[in-house]
Amino acid sequence: MNSKQKIPVCYSVQEVRNFVESHREVNIILYLAHKEKEAWEKSTSRVYFNQISQNLVYLPVDIAKGDLRELRQIYELAKNTGHIIAINQTQPHKSNPVVKELFSESSEKLVNIDTIIKDQSAQLKAFDLNGSSFITWFLEDVGVFENKVVILIGVGGVGEPISKAIAPHKPSKMFLIDPQDKTILKTELSAYCFVEYYPNLDKLMSSNLMENLVLINAAGKEGIENNSTVHHFLKSHAAENNIFVDLRPHLQVEIVEQAKAFGWRAFTGHGMNAVNDYTLLSKVAEIANITMPSFARFKELVAKAS
Repeated sequence: MNSKQKIPVCYSVQEVRNFVESHREVNIILYLAHKEKEAWEKSTSRVYFNQISQNLVYLPVDIAKGDLRELRQIYELAKNTGHIIAINQTQPHKSNPVVKELFSESSEKLVNIDTIIKDQSAQLKAFDLNGSSFITWFLEDVGVFENKVVILIGVGGVGEPISKAIAPHKPSKMFLIDPQDKTILKTELSAYCFVEYYPNLDKLMSSNLMENLVLINAAGKEGIENNSTVHHFLKSHAAENNIFVDLRPHLQVEIVEQAKAFGWRAFTGHGMNAVNDYTLLSKVAEIANITMPSFARFKELVAKAS
């Protein structure tokens, strides 16, 4: 296929079947998500993954939240189609009930299932890449968690595995912010450090947490629901050694730029995203018969698409 051609989004299993049948000459990674049309247009991975090799196609597939029938059909199609070599799935499909059922043997050991990859015997295996990718990026490019106060906004999907990856790195405190009750997770993480759970950020607005903060937005790649509250928190808790991360994968995110203006060391999820997808690419390289680009080259492609 032409590497400059933008791969169309499939909106049904039948559309996926049609594409797969007409492109038997390439290996295919399915990208499962549910986005508005505008968000699909901004999607970066459907650009840079399709610039790696003419032997590899990264096919975006839109499936509505909770459509377990379509999800089951997609997994069956991948299982029975030799040149579908992997599935990358983002919200709202991470760790959905069908994938947990199909990978029950391994899912109990995984915090989160975000990726499914065929091994050399063509068997699908489940993976949790998000948590380890975040930690790898943060420790290499940002700093450490030891003795920091970590505030994590959004503790479902990517947020939960990130929280479990951070806790062993000995932060002084962790605050989990999520409208869904996270008491069970709080209890689990309390084995490593002091942990508290709140349904929203308001509880911490007036607290005396001025330094050694790591504030992470993992509330979904489309952004934080209440930007004004986060904006106010960033403004009132500004300090040179405080760190803010918004996990949206773009090079520039407005609230990250605002955080920098307030004096925070602020980052988007661009770096983590590059590590995560490079790890996926490395796991499929042999079966896809592609030559791996260097990580530096891969980061360039991700940056240009962002």
